[in-house]
Formats: sequence, C-alpha cells, structure tokens
Amino acid sequence: MTTSKYTDKLILGPIPRQPRQARISLRYSAGKAAKGRMPETADLLQQSFDVLVRLTERDFLEARGVTAQVQASAPDRLDVRLAAERLPAELMVIALRLVIGANDNSPADFRRLLEALDGDMAAAQEVYAGTNFEEEVAGITLSAAGEGPATAFDPFWLDGEARLIRHSRRLIVRGWAAYMPDEANEDLILRLAGLGAFLPPGIRPDYEPGEEEYHPLGENLAIDRVSIEDASLRAILAMLAPEHEAALIEEE
Repeated sequence: MTTSKYTDKLILGPIPRQPRQARISLRYSAGKAAKGRMPETADLLQQSFDVLVRLTERDFLEARGVTAQVQASAPDRLDVRLAAERLPAELMVIALRLVIGANDNSPADFRRLLEALDGDMAAAQEVYAGTNFEEEVAGITLSAAGEGPATAFDPFWLDGEARLIRHSRRLIVRGWAAYMPDEANEDLILRLAGLGAFLPPGIRPDYEPGEEEYHPLGENLAIDRVSIEDASLRAILAMLAPEHEAALIEEE
C-alpha cells in the first residue's frame, strides 16, 4: 500500500476521460531550494522522461504523439508538462512515479557519503545531490486537461483495483519466445524499471528493478529476478505482442 508519505504530499486535480495534456508541479522546501540545484535536477529528470517518450513511440500504452518537457520554473519548483494526441491516464501514473523516484533518495545514501567524508557533516551537505522526500518536498500537484467529464483516477497504481505486485525468481510467459523484446526495447524497459516506473511508490522490491533479465526459454519468454507491478508488466507485454494473450507462470 502506498504510504501517507506520498499521499499527504499530493494534490490531485480533476482528470478528464480523454486527457490531452497533464502537468506535474513539484515544490521544494526553502532549504532544498537554497541549494540551487534546480537546473541540474531538471536536466536529469528530463533524461528520464526522454526514455519514457521513446518507449511510447514503440506503442507503450498505445500513447500517440507524446511530448514531455521538464523545467525549473522557479527556484523552488519543477514542472513536468506532458502533451499527446492520445495521453493514457496510465502514462500520468508512470510520470508521477518518475518524479517521485527522482526525489526520494534513501537516507542510507547520505550516510554512506558522510562516512566517506570522515563524518564531515558540512562537506557532505554541500555536495549531496539527493533529496529527502519527507523533509525537502513540500508538495506535488497533478492536473490534466482534455475532453469529457472527470473520471475516477488512482495516481499511484496503473490498475487501481487489482494492486498486484509480482516478485518472481523466474516469471514464464507461455509460448512467447517469438516476442522476446529486441535490444532497443529491452534497454528502454530496463532503464525505466530502474527509475521506478513500474512499481508504485513505497513498494519495497525483492529484486532490484532494472536488473531483471528477459530471455527465451524453449518456446517461452522468461523474465528472471523481477519485481514489477502486474499491470505494468501486462502493459509491456501488450506493447511487444498486442494481439496475443499472456499466460503467466511464476517459478519458485
């Protein structure tokens, strides 16, 4: 379950039935803003969204004509603007995950840096580029514009009802060896997995996202050591072979 750490920070505007544009605005604390790293943070987040846009160009989520622009619009604010001919609501969920993931560094990262600097707290705080989500993110706003009435929308899960997470030593997709992702697709999938695109915030994976391995196994497609939201996995499989049903078997 997504913790209040994330839900308490989010202001969600109405989401129309057919979104065409979306905006995610993240506001930082005064202390975080004073570090003056907004342009660098925006550049890094833009790279993440560039990967997502490239995957949509390969029919991920059946999105069409997606553009994504990340901007440091104020000393304490980052804006992500999405636009598309067809902007699936699920893509906004993944976009929010990328924004949160880029601003939710583990406290252990800072502790390791502090140890490397022999306990020099001032030096560690000066060079540390990570973000403590609870203390340094003041709030996030997600809004959208498009056509049709407002509809129910879960900003944290692709499938708001099922909420199934798979942690599998080996996951078999029966009869799918022929639909093994090519090198370019696999690279994009793994990069996005490593950025947190395919797990809701707050989920602790059994296996490191982005380190899973796709490979043929006889007539089947195997995915080894994977932690992934079931709905995200099915969206990936639908991109690889949209006309084929995916029967999944977990091997222990």
